[in-house]
Amino acid sequence: MKPQASAPKPRAPKARALKSPAGLSQAAQHRLAGLSAAAVALSLGVLAAQPIYRTPWLWLVALVALVLGCGIAWARDRWRLSPPVVIAALLAAFIVTVVPVAVPQSLNTGSLSGIITGLGDGLAATALGWKQLLTLTLPVGTYRTALVPFYLVALASAFVIMLLAGRSRRVAVFAAVPMVAPVIFGTVFGASEVSAPLKAGPLTIVAPIESLLWLGITLAAAIWIAWTSGSERRAALKLGRAEGEYPVRRGSLARGGVGALIVVVCLAGGALLAPVLDTGARAVPRDTVDPELVVRDRPSPLASYRNAKRDADIDRVLFTLSGNNGLPERLRLAVLDAYDGVDFHVSDGTAGLFTRFPSGAALNSASEVTVQIGEGYADVWAPTATLGSPPAFGGPRAEELADGFYVNRETGGAIAFSGSKSSVQGLTEGDSYRAQMEIAPQGTTLGDPVSDAPLIDLETVPELDRWVQAQGISATEEGVATLVKLLRERGYLSHSLTNSEGEQAWLDRLAKAYGTKFESSAGGHSLARIETLFTQLNEQQSAAGEKPRAGMLVAGIGDDEQFATAAALAARALGYDSRVVVGVRTGGDEVPGVAVCEQDCTGEMLAAWVEVRGDRGDWVAFDVTPQAEQRPQRIEEGEQLPEHPTTPEERDAQEVDPPIGLGEQGESSASDTPPEQAPWLGPLLRVVGLSLGAALLLALPLLFLPVAKRLRARSRKRDVQPELRAVGAWAEMVDRARDAGVNVPDRGTRREVAAVLATRPAIWAAAEVDRAVFARETVTPEQVATLWEAVQADGDERRQGMTPWQRLRALYSLRSYGIVLGRPQTPAPEGEGA
Repeated sequence: MKPQASAPKPRAPKARALKSPAGLSQAAQHRLAGLSAAAVALSLGVLAAQPIYRTPWLWLVALVALVLGCGIAWARDRWRLSPPVVIAALLAAFIVTVVPVAVPQSLNTGSLSGIITGLGDGLAATALGWKQLLTLTLPVGTYRTALVPFYLVALASAFVIMLLAGRSRRVAVFAAVPMVAPVIFGTVFGASEVSAPLKAGPLTIVAPIESLLWLGITLAAAIWIAWTSGSERRAALKLGRAEGEYPVRRGSLARGGVGALIVVVCLAGGALLAPVLDTGARAVPRDTVDPELVVRDRPSPLASYRNAKRDADIDRVLFTLSGNNGLPERLRLAVLDAYDGVDFHVSDGTAGLFTRFPSGAALNSASEVTVQIGEGYADVWAPTATLGSPPAFGGPRAEELADGFYVNRETGGAIAFSGSKSSVQGLTEGDSYRAQMEIAPQGTTLGDPVSDAPLIDLETVPELDRWVQAQGISATEEGVATLVKLLRERGYLSHSLTNSEGEQAWLDRLAKAYGTKFESSAGGHSLARIETLFTQLNEQQSAAGEKPRAGMLVAGIGDDEQFATAAALAARALGYDSRVVVGVRTGGDEVPGVAVCEQDCTGEMLAAWVEVRGDRGDWVAFDVTPQAEQRPQRIEEGEQLPEHPTTPEERDAQEVDPPIGLGEQGESSASDTPPEQAPWLGPLLRVVGLSLGAALLLALPLLFLPVAKRLRARSRKRDVQPELRAVGAWAEMVDRARDAGVNVPDRGTRREVAAVLATRPAIWAAAEVDRAVFARETVTPEQVATLWEAVQADGDERRQGMTPWQRLRALYSLRSYGIVLGRPQTPAPEGEGA
């Protein structure tokens, strides 16, 4: 019997590509899943970044990044491109699209140079845009290059997600990491304040919107990890393969650990980052010109008000206005809220904080206003009303001015400048800008005072207090309006102290229109000048009696400079907030002496007015220009003026000094004859006096620079604000190092500059000043004193390595004033800080 042949062994099935029932290969499934994961990640990233930008344009940025990132990753797998080719493709795609996608405002110029400039700014923003984004006031919209950081994150995330998704199951799981990046961007660069807590019964959810976004990205990452970990196993089972025939469990423990770690990171980020952001504000060191210092270095615009009324400037065009829907009723140049008894200026508080202006406010009635700077204007103050959009600058310095445009959110004042710390240049002839501005009228309701007590020390202004009390006016909205009305009616317009050559044009025009006669008026708006004004009013009212006729109380002489200050202080005496505004009026009632600007705004049209705020929170504007028709008539107490007075003929009178040597009786007495002196004493005293005078004159040039530097240091050290004293200590340390020959860079962070200074005190001071400026806690006077001790220690350490001749050169060096003579030297201090 023949043995039976053994049954043949079944052959293993031929290897074939795993496909889904729909006919898609496993690689195609992973790419489709990767595209979906990238879309979900970028969508959540847009939602997380909306508080930063608040513009629908962000969705377009995310869509372009999704298409380009995933497309380049697919092309890399499709044609097996080498890494250098892939990097070149990413760079080329970014360069081609960065202007239309992330710097769209550059396209508004309509010129090739504007597009090229936008491209350069966009490329530079890949390194600097992150820092700029942190310094901008939110929301930023499509401001300049603010979109570039998000575009980079979105493009990189989409590319990496798609690239990893097409790899093996062991690698694809790590695509969950770049999925989190867009949400992290929105969290880190977002607002310092998170959404309001949500209460659901006894449960309180902190930062619900941010928490929801983090929960969403965590869930998406978890789904991705779970799906990629078992995708090949599921495909094998669908094809009928035994579970043991495919090594699907290899590395599952490692993948599970990676997935768990990513989930923990996402949950920890969502739980911790939002509350952290809720407790602190974000800030970075500035290495550019500080706008607050620019404003502080400028003289008060109110103090220079009369310059515009001189013959040489009264007809010079300051700027030209046009609007497609009309003009605002008033355009502000400077808003001055602080008064120190010498002048009105921008305060060091909220009203002195100028920030970048990436996006405007919602306007009730908007008009696109164009401002063209004329030959008569050269200053940092930008004529504006409430802005609905960032201005688009024109002219040869358009980009520089756009980069140097800052707005005070509290007062609405704006500045624009270019240049470096040593040479700041404001708006000049040839510059222009256009922006959406509010043209609806301002509010007219004050309400009650913000304080029951006066907001000024009445003991420092007794004449003002006496005048306000004499009017019998209560601290009400009507009382403020009445005070301003009485001030204007009892004042008389005069722009100059003398009626001399160069100061007659304003008077000729007023005389022609109103019959105005010249009255001398001193400039300035110090307390002494304002008290003099109220003294004139008080004495005239006292002399006129109880029932004076109309016109008898006219006595105060001045112009907008004095009367704006007087009205502002009078409002504060009633318990109302007040501030002075310098600008132009483009509408409203006619004001004698200050014409309305309809197009070309000249020096004649420059005005000052006062804005007052009550408990309702709105600022209400009051014109303060005094009348120009009724001339003051001096009366003695009890004197009655004729019912129909005539103007007496003016006669020139000259003051003549009395003869020298005559006493009150017109003659000198014999007792006044000085005793005889030795004949040699006079010549000797003359020689000694001339010698001392000559020596002093010779010493003045030698003493000037050391004294000037000492005064500069003392001014910095005695600043009112501790933060500014800390910044002043750093500036003093850097200036001393410059004078010692250290080649300090003009641009750079404090830490970078400290590395160049190379002393332990400098490195320590850089960190301390950064903390003093940007930390939430206010720097203490003791810490500031320690910083100034570090300034001295830095100088002592540097001088140890200098010869006496080098010390003398440092004493008279002009490098700290921006004047460099000869080659810079960097003397090495004996103890270099590490």
